Parts: sequence; C-alpha cells; structure tokens
Amino acid sequence: MLVNERAGSAELDRLAGALQPPCQLGDFTLEGLIARTSTALVFIARDSHGADCVLKITGSSYRPVLERELSLLNACRDADLRGVIRPLRTDLLHIENDEVPPATAIVLPFLAGGDLVLWIGAHATRTGRLGAAPALQVGELVGGILRDLLRLPQPIVQGDVKPQNVLLPRPDAPLNELLLIDFDASCALDSPISAASPQLARQVVGDVNAFGELLFMVATGREPPVDEDPNPATGNTAFDALVERCITAEPATKGYASMAGDSLWRDMEQAARIERRHSREVLIRPVLGVLGVLLFCVLVVAVLVKLAMP
Repeated sequence: MLVNERAGSAELDRLAGALQPPCQLGDFTLEGLIARTSTALVFIARDSHGADCVLKITGSSYRPVLERELSLLNACRDADLRGVIRPLRTDLLHIENDEVPPATAIVLPFLAGGDLVLWIGAHATRTGRLGAAPALQVGELVGGILRDLLRLPQPIVQGDVKPQNVLLPRPDAPLNELLLIDFDASCALDSPISAASPQLARQVVGDVNAFGELLFMVATGREPPVDEDPNPATGNTAFDALVERCITAEPATKGYASMAGDSLWRDMEQAARIERRHSREVLIRPVLGVLGVLLFCVLVVAVLVKLAMP
C-alpha cells in the first residue's frame, strides 16, 4: 500500500493542533491524547452515553491504512477469534467539522488494565522474579492468538507484536483475557503460507521474530541484545533455545517458518514440561529439608534414650 508519508504526517500535525482535549467531536468528547502512532492519533473519549472509548483518528492520506485495519478487525470479529480487540462499530467514523481537517476514525473499547509492560513490572514486584514461567504463560496466550490469525480463511499476519500492543481490559482482569491491539501494520495473505511469496514469507517470519523478542522481555524484563546471542539464560534450556530460534528465524532457512508451525509448539510444550518439573522440585525441596531435620531429631532422641538406659 503506497502512502504519501510526508502528506500524512502533515495531516496528523494539523489534526493534533485542531483537536485539543477536552473538546467535542460529533457525538464524542475527546478527553486526552493517549498516543500518536506513525499513522494516527489515539484519543480516550466519552460517547453520548458517557461511556469511555478510544478513537483512532487519521487524515485522508492514511485513511486506506485505517480502512484496512478495520476490515481485519472485523474479519476477526466475524470469525469470533478470541484475544483480538473488537471495534465498537464496524464502519469508519467520518469526521466532518468546519474547525477540523477531514478525518476518519475507528471506535474502539477503552482497555483500562494496562499493557504487558505494566504487567511484567507488577509480576516482578509481586513475586520478586521473572523467568521462563511467566514468559511461557504469556507466550501460550499471545502465540495462540497469532496462530489463530494464520488459521483464518484468509490468514492474517499481525506485523507489530510487542508488549505495548498486548493489553488487559480491566485492572483486575486475569491474564487469559489479554487482547492484541494495533493492526495498522497487519496484512491478509491471498494464498496459503506454504505458497507465500518471499516478501510475504518475510512478514510471516517477522511475527515469529517479534514473538521471540516478547518472550525474552517477559522472561528478563529487558529488550534482547542486538550484537549478542539473544539467550535469556533462564536456566530452562528448552525455553532459552526456543527464544533464540524465534528471534533469529529466517524464511525457509533458519528457525521457525511461522507461528502456526508444529515444531514451534512442540518446543513450547517441551519448555513448559521442564518448567513444571522445575516448579515441583522447588516445592518439594523445602519439604525434604524439613523431613531431614525431623529424622535427624528422631535419631538424636533415640541415641540419647539408648545412652540413658542402664
């Protein structure tokens, strides 16, 4: 998709200047600018009923990108694909206002639970550690969403997998309610993965690379190194190898070919088995220590009783 980026950026500048929260925009009240992406402005807003929502707004240059994103989100919604954010309306919101440059928007739910970056920090604070266990927990969920996207009648490559694009709907929401957002870099494949062109195969593997980086960040709390082997060194050798193979994967030559590949999920299960065994050992070790102390005490008492006998 060819877009005049200079014109698009200038349009976003004009929109940002015209939309100064709090302000009214049709049936919505803009309350604050959450983010500016390369293609849109993202505002928290209230609708006419007072409910919180998010407006992702762009100008005419980037409108095709927003249209594509909405069509992909609608495809996920129609397929009842769990784990992908669902727009609150299936059509674009057209903004026509004398005080605002021509614009369009996607209306999305407001996710108040924060992103995966906040979850990683909270988990580390609460438990005192990260490691392979939370990474595998997150990986099973996010990886499952990416795999399901590739299993749609028209497979979708997400294209921007990162902790900031994984959100929870509420502060008290369990991790299995996490949602993948931001599909403006996504694309739908016109052919099966096995028949994808080299360019599309590169995009498919791009999700694998990004998935590996996400696992690394959840396990360590930092981004993977650029000039060194991306080994998270968690002590779970199967998990560490999985992360390295994901991050360094290349189309048809190295690592995993896609998030739907059987080999990737076999290695995930192997890493999870090792982690479960490690967790059992951690739980059993203190118990064995206590039993050892008790047996020692019994032995001491038995010896003292024997010595006291005439």
